[in-house]
Amino acid sequence: MNFLSPDPSSLLRPKEMVKAFSARKGLGSEDLRLEKLAMVTFTRLDLLKLIEHMGTARKIEVWGNRSNQIFRGKGWVAIHSPLGAPNVVMLLEEIVTFGVERVIFLGYCGSLQEEVRVGDIVLPMEALREEGTSYHYLEEGEKSLPDHSLQDLLANWMADAPFGLHRGPIWTTDAPYRETREKVIRYRREGILGVEMEMSAAFAFGLVKGVSIGSVLLVSDELRETDWRHGFFTSDLKRAREKAIEVVSCHLQELSPR
Repeated sequence: MNFLSPDPSSLLRPKEMVKAFSARKGLGSEDLRLEKLAMVTFTRLDLLKLIEHMGTARKIEVWGNRSNQIFRGKGWVAIHSPLGAPNVVMLLEEIVTFGVERVIFLGYCGSLQEEVRVGDIVLPMEALREEGTSYHYLEEGEKSLPDHSLQDLLANWMADAPFGLHRGPIWTTDAPYRETREKVIRYRREGILGVEMEMSAAFAFGLVKGVSIGSVLLVSDELRETDWRHGFFTSDLKRAREKAIEVVSCHLQELSPR
């Protein structure tokens, strides 16, 4: 079944949805306006760490009933996203409608390759589409790609950081409890670096909507032929997370409009 409709319009529009749920009724578009650059995290801890490194930021209260985790700094916003491809693309639809033009995700992935270990960084250059959301935006068979110039820039930023840095394809799935042994072996042989739940949909949205989207993924666990090894609470992951946030924070103003 082809989920992609030739009709470019939607009866459900992000602008009306945000206004309907905004903290104060009767707000205009300018009241809800966002900066052009957004940094999106998937944990509140990462959001707070990013804000701490970036300096002064204030919560955008008028978004409170729609997304109560958006903070504004000088030339950027920082946002806490819910997990999963549908939620991420709903968020992207809404923030892009109100002015965001470039997005960097700070997320997590599980490793498929022996040389990709907990505490390393993966910069995805393509995403295998095993989720449903991207098929409402991008034709079946089309590749889901980030903004490669943005990924190159992120790679330059991270080049001297004290962790393993890997660039290549990742696998996005809607079904984390169906990451089977057969799939892990097959995708590892195909050179897939890791698995996560959002990026193929985010990249597809960016391609179709003309939005620059990049991603930094921290390796939080490892999938092997016979077992799963998590490193969620390890010192290696903690150090990598803190360093990645520090590096991105130091350079983020380079992308902010002057």
